[in-house]
Amino acid sequence: MTQSISSDTSVETTKNQHLIELVAAEDAANGEVGCGRLASSNFLAYLNNRSINIDDENFRSLLNLHLGDILTERDFDSIISKVSCYIESVVAGTKVPTTSARSQTEIVEHIPTSELQKLLQTLTEFLPNGKEARIIEYIHTIIHKAVLQPRHTWPHPIWVLKSEEKIYITQSATLEEAITQVKVQYKDVSGELEVVKVGGVLAPNQVIALDLNN
Repeated sequence: MTQSISSDTSVETTKNQHLIELVAAEDAANGEVGCGRLASSNFLAYLNNRSINIDDENFRSLLNLHLGDILTERDFDSIISKVSCYIESVVAGTKVPTTSARSQTEIVEHIPTSELQKLLQTLTEFLPNGKEARIIEYIHTIIHKAVLQPRHTWPHPIWVLKSEEKIYITQSATLEEAITQVKVQYKDVSGELEVVKVGGVLAPNQVIALDLNN
């Protein structure tokens, strides 16, 4: 049994090493000599442990426990996604994303560091020395930014809707709300409203009508 496991591991290592060589060769072919070699020292470890990341369920429970009255599930999804990508970059040994310059004293630790350390315990053996503290700092920063500007407070998108005679511009969370808002403020809307464009920012609850005949 031991011999079989050893053999399987050897085959997997050979495959991963071959993949590293292919990446390096492709970089060289593209004139990016050295790029494939930059992260190769950690790349093999990453391939062997690519399923290792933060425990989403426990992390979400922590977020809900400490911030459930401030943030929503959409905020939690965004935080977990960013932290997971950051950890993946650290494990792979690639360039990790950075946060905006801000002194550590300005960061509010909404979740105690001790609880985050427990959350990261299963990752410790896969992280380079000293990286756990950096990950925790990143988590504190991402959560702090989310609290300052939660996703559910972001401005609604602008909807540009076209009827047979006019173009209407309104700001609403959904298409259905945009159509309702237009019909409430402009009783003479005729025909179906067609979406022309979505995006941008407009003052809340405002509709702008443009006459196509002018």
